[in-house]
Amino acid sequence: MKYIRKAIIIVLAAVFVAAVAIGMSVIFAVRNVNVFTVAYDRDGNVSAEFAAAVAKIEGELSSLRGRIMSGIDEETVASLSEDGYAEFVSCEKVLPCTINVTVRERTEVFAVSSEEGGYDVLDGGLGFMANKPFNSNNLDGSPNVLLENVPEESYPLIAQTAELMKEKVSSVRAFAESISVAPSELSGRGDSLLIKLRCGLTLEIREYASSAAEKAEALFDAFGAMPDSLKLGGTMYCLASEDGAMRVVLPDGTYL
Repeated sequence: MKYIRKAIIIVLAAVFVAAVAIGMSVIFAVRNVNVFTVAYDRDGNVSAEFAAAVAKIEGELSSLRGRIMSGIDEETVASLSEDGYAEFVSCEKVLPCTINVTVRERTEVFAVSSEEGGYDVLDGGLGFMANKPFNSNNLDGSPNVLLENVPEESYPLIAQTAELMKEKVSSVRAFAESISVAPSELSGRGDSLLIKLRCGLTLEIREYASSAAEKAEALFDAFGAMPDSLKLGGTMYCLASEDGAMRVVLPDGTYL
């Protein structure tokens, strides 16, 4: 009898533990996944591309429903929340059963000719967004900054230069028409980075593989200080002197 009583107690304990486990899994299983958006437009208007990306992300995140909250990490959520015109920002778990996800609209900034035809459009960090038949920005129809002969290993440097440009002149696309890499005209020197501006002037960063950010900043500062009459054409360039100082030569041959 004593053994039977012990067996009953063990069985009841096991049933109780199983019931608690099942109850907890039901209580803390994901039932709600909310996607919040941060639009490029300050009024909250979203592009058709962003809306489509969000709809796709919502479909991907629906796979989380029914899973235990504790078994879902931010990396998993982030992997389901990136798509073309949308980038993952954050996720928040609200116990017992809700996950809130925030995604931001990615904006087209650059374009590069694709071997498959058309153009690959890239964001400000030069991350791939989509392939399009024309170099036309989805928000305003104006061209994106065209990249020509720029090796992919230089993309981080271009992104850094673009961020600096944005700080100096507020808009990369309104300021620059194209960015290209060309061999130096001087024998034995490294390649030059050419930034052709929409006003007609070209900024040249000579030997851009070295101190590109410092040279770019010197050029942008010089552009802001130079007479408007010199901004309509020609080339101004920057190079590092032997003492490490950045020297800017204006289109008329004068130093600044």
